[in-house]
Amino acid sequence: MKPRIESRSGDINTERCVEQAGGGRYDLVLIAAQRLRELKRQHREDGKYITPIDALKEIQEGHVSLEDYLAKVQ
Repeated sequence: MKPRIESRSGDINTERCVEQAGGGRYDLVLIAAQRLRELKRQHREDGKYITPIDALKEIQEGHVSLEDYLAKVQ
């Protein structure tokens, strides 16, 4: 079995992100993808380059949660 890689970025703790996203890695992927699309829409005119790491940082810090995601989807 392969060893589990925590993250390719030093500032992202994937376990913390999963915890903030409701405990499931699949939920984390859905929330991060949605937040990344939102960030790209917001910064389109700024010309700022937005990466998935930016979305994961917001999730890790608790700015975005599973409840926020579900409220936007429903």
